[in-house]
Amino acid sequence: MKNRKTRLFVCLLLVIAVMGLQTGCQKKERKSKKSVKLSESVRTIPVSELLPKSKNVTGKFKNGVSEKVLDEYMYGTLAGQYGKIDTAEKHLLKTIKMEPLFVDAHHNLGLAYYKKGRIDEAVRCWRRALELAPSYAETYYNLAIFMLDMNRETDAVELFNICTKYEPFHLKARYALGAMAQKKGQNKEAIRHFRAYQSKDKGDVRVLIALGELYLLEGQLDASLKEFEAAARIDDKNGKVHYQLGVAYHRRGLLDHAILNYKRTTELMPNHVDAFINLGDIYVARNEFASALASYNAALSIDPTNTYAARKAKQAEAKLLEK
Repeated sequence: MKNRKTRLFVCLLLVIAVMGLQTGCQKKERKSKKSVKLSESVRTIPVSELLPKSKNVTGKFKNGVSEKVLDEYMYGTLAGQYGKIDTAEKHLLKTIKMEPLFVDAHHNLGLAYYKKGRIDEAVRCWRRALELAPSYAETYYNLAIFMLDMNRETDAVELFNICTKYEPFHLKARYALGAMAQKKGQNKEAIRHFRAYQSKDKGDVRVLIALGELYLLEGQLDASLKEFEAAARIDDKNGKVHYQLGVAYHRRGLLDHAILNYKRTTELMPNHVDAFINLGDIYVARNEFASALASYNAALSIDPTNTYAARKAKQAEAKLLEK
């Protein structure tokens, strides 16, 4: 075990050394121009042709290959992660030549090809990975991303769903499914995916905000407030979080809290028109017309065409003149 760790550490040092040699006056690895190679047959390939015909696993994984193969694979994978895609391709091809059944190597070679714009070859590698390991969730995720790039959203959703079938808490797939459902107004479906995401990661501010917004739309004010408060504890300098938190407090009639968060929003996002308008509305409700007028005028200074702010500013000014 100690020997394997040492070898992997040496592999990492080799990748870093390669990067070092490619700076300064040394010859740099030529950056691949992303001239996309995509045939019409792959662009329009049916999802059914991407799916493996058998459910039997015939491939090998990292724990089933020799240390020599694993070192070559790690070298190529780490090179890819550092943006050295040509180096990654070279070593992953060598890995597969050494061990043709190595599932992870086929998958990662597909990633390298995709980054280089060699889409046909990437899809071929991913299909091979699924032939060797039909439940390899990450491959379904990457094929779904390919479908999104082809503007085939329905097919992407199908592949994301297969991904989560094999890996229920695959975070990237769950987030994608939640975001797409939210965009379509499928609130309950979006909530389901984001809640699944939170089963593994409760601290992602994007998901907390999304859930807070969805709960607001569903009229679940307590649940919405809980998500926004959690987001604010994690990222107190996020203007969007404070605005949504202000809305949640506003909806519940907790106006002092709403004011504090709307003001915090305007500090963090000085051009946030809605925060100023909502402040104005609260001040009107409290008969604080001078503060209301100042808030509406601030909104108009950002967006002079905002008819709501203009109308409310006139009303607030009229109320002041009555006194």
